[in-house]
Amino acid sequence: MKNDLRPKVQRGAGNRTVWLALLVCIVLPFVISIPLATEIMIFGLFALAFNLLLGYTGVLSFGHAAYFGVGSYACGMAIRYAGASIWTSLLISIALGSLLAAIVGALAIKKRGVYFAMISMAVGQMFYFLALSPLKRWTGGEDGLKFIPRLKLEFPFFVDLGSPYPLYFFVYIIVGISILVIWRILNSPFGRLLQAIRENEERTIASGYNVTMAKFVSLVFSGFFSALAGGLFTIYLGYGPLHSLYWLTSGTILLMTILGGMHTFIGPVVGVAVFLYVQNQFSRYIERWELLVGILFISLVLIFPDGIVGTIKNKYLERKADDTSPETEPELNAKTETEG
Repeated sequence: MKNDLRPKVQRGAGNRTVWLALLVCIVLPFVISIPLATEIMIFGLFALAFNLLLGYTGVLSFGHAAYFGVGSYACGMAIRYAGASIWTSLLISIALGSLLAAIVGALAIKKRGVYFAMISMAVGQMFYFLALSPLKRWTGGEDGLKFIPRLKLEFPFFVDLGSPYPLYFFVYIIVGISILVIWRILNSPFGRLLQAIRENEERTIASGYNVTMAKFVSLVFSGFFSALAGGLFTIYLGYGPLHSLYWLTSGTILLMTILGGMHTFIGPVVGVAVFLYVQNQFSRYIERWELLVGILFISLVLIFPDGIVGTIKNKYLERKADDTSPETEPELNAKTETEG
């Protein structure tokens, strides 16, 4: 009976964590600056999309900036050159990001370990250099995609997204819905299959599951939400930055995910919040802030070897297991008899 109830308890605890995180994000712009809060929301979604592939499927990608950057440029170019609405431009971002993920998956998803990681990185760098030089006429080259018109939301109601608070809550609603969708995916039978692949791919194959197709679908989902985050990033900045396609963006999102805890759901968002907040504070007062951020990152990894959320979760579960272990039952029974 206990074994039947345990997954339900964990799922309920996870639900509470997700809803608590969404509630915290409502008050976040009133605690820190609005631009920083908006950036945390966008990169939080990017980190969740990346962790869908790394933390839950066990597939490492060094080129995830490709999906993020393609989504960013697709959204900006649709608005600037085609006069598309915000909703249409975001749909174009999602479609192109998902298509790119499907192409990369078709070419390389059967590769394992570092081979897939290097192929994905090569694809990302290819798009970076395409935007830098051959397509400079449309992408703006190293200056990025500029001159995007002032953004306004006309459906389902009129909102001027040039103002900080409306822009933040527009991003919050989209990211919040995306978080709930990702949570539902990972807590479905498909999500359990992804975790089984991560833990033991050979045994999962022996059980009769199509592991290649599951990894392919996971990559497409990851590209879908990464491109959505990229589109939101362009809406937030008002232009499409070239660095959104650079390999360093892929490395940064990897560091953020590890910092928060890649085997937890909400951990990557916490990693993003800590990383961006520390970076923002140090860069305001110290010229060589990258050095201090690096030292702090190493310190946090040593203190939290499974990430901030992962380590806290493991310590809590260990303490809970010790409190309810069979060795403590005689002591509890003796204490009950004495009190009785």
